[in-house]
Amino acid sequence: MLKKMIMATLCMINLSAYANEDLSCTVEVAVATPPVQFNQNVAFNVTNEFGLSKSLTMFGGKTPQFIDRLPCSPAPLTISATVYSIPTLFQGPAIGQCVLKAGPVILNGSGNSVSVVFPYDFNCPF
Repeated sequence: MLKKMIMATLCMINLSAYANEDLSCTVEVAVATPPVQFNQNVAFNVTNEFGLSKSLTMFGGKTPQFIDRLPCSPAPLTISATVYSIPTLFQGPAIGQCVLKAGPVILNGSGNSVSVVFPYDFNCPF
């Protein structure tokens, strides 16, 4: 019985640590048109080494958007992007073709944010 109570207490402590996580950080993404055309899409991806993975797809010419509710922590975030055209959508372009020139980003303060513009802030193989 004592063993079960200790295990239950430890589980509640672990769950409360996740419940108090600060999710107020954001990444603002934008697409420059031109050079990205109106018939092209850009998929932005935000990942970290702990399994976070969020993405957002934008058409060329669309107003800037936010990838929000990101954890504010010292864990570096990798921001990548992939551009593709509507007809080639089903060919399956590689995810994360372009990587942020600045490298991984750390948003470790409450409410921190970063803004990126495709293609100017990214290194692409083409």
